[in-house]
Amino acid sequence: MLGARSRILSCLGERSLVEVRVRVLYFGQARELSGISEEFHSLPSPVYVDQLISVAMRAHPKLEEIRRILRVLVNGRSVSDNLELKEGDRVAVVPPIAGG
Repeated sequence: MLGARSRILSCLGERSLVEVRVRVLYFGQARELSGISEEFHSLPSPVYVDQLISVAMRAHPKLEEIRRILRVLVNGRSVSDNLELKEGDRVAVVPPIAGG
């Protein structure tokens, strides 16, 4: 059976021995579906937002239910899926919030 690092490398394709460690925060329904409020991921560099989200979906399959509607913030800013993540980035996974 593959270890977590091997699964990530096979998912992302082995690119580098340099890793980027990021903190992932889950809010609202994303927190409920993942069952956690935060976690850390160390991924081979370069790594992009869409790749991190794919890793999170594999780790927490219930998140797939809301994947299309999730917003991703990096260090408090809304970003595109092709943003390259840097060491120490804080990535927030936020579903839309309905209000009135």
